[in-house]
Amino acid sequence: MCEKKIESVVKSFTSIYAVVIALAISEAFMQFVLGPDAGGIQWARLPSLCSLLLLVVAFYHGMLRHSCEFYGPTPSHHHYGMWLLVDCLAFTVEAALFFTLARSLPVTLWKQFNWTVVALLCFDVLWGSLIWKFNGPTKAETKTLNAISLWVIVNLCTIPFLTAVLLAFPNSPWWGVSFAAFVVLARTVADYWAAWSFYFPDASCKANSTETQPRHP
Repeated sequence: MCEKKIESVVKSFTSIYAVVIALAISEAFMQFVLGPDAGGIQWARLPSLCSLLLLVVAFYHGMLRHSCEFYGPTPSHHHYGMWLLVDCLAFTVEAALFFTLARSLPVTLWKQFNWTVVALLCFDVLWGSLIWKFNGPTKAETKTLNAISLWVIVNLCTIPFLTAVLLAFPNSPWWGVSFAAFVVLARTVADYWAAWSFYFPDASCKANSTETQPRHP
């Protein structure tokens, strides 16, 4: 019963992130597909839209796996509520940045879009560093902390490249948007490649857990 209560608390907090993410995706497609009187599909915004979706998939997937490993089915530390509040605040800020990205799809706002991506990655580095610094004694926490450390490294490697794109193409929006989209794609590929086993746990884990359960005649 206690486990179900804790699971309910975790889901209620993480659902805030999911709602804002859903609003951001909806807004992004509204920015991409305008009405007939406004020009219809805005193909020039496609690279930025793809960048946004790539980031949303990786960040949302990571949030779900982090919540699953760090808090469930039974939190391994007594102060899980404090860290859940920290995560909720961090994820809400990141979701707000995603909504800002959704509103920044026009090519004329490409600098705002990419600086927002940089801000998102920097904030994620700060959050990951905080979680990594003050946690880690248990096996469950170690698993998610290893993934968080990889996220921090990937983001730290991505930030200079995005900044370089912004500085290299100050007056070339199309090239800036295109190269930035390529950097985001490379970041997402590196993210999943480095933390694949965390994102997609081995199916044998379920089999092993089933085998360890006591069998009754």
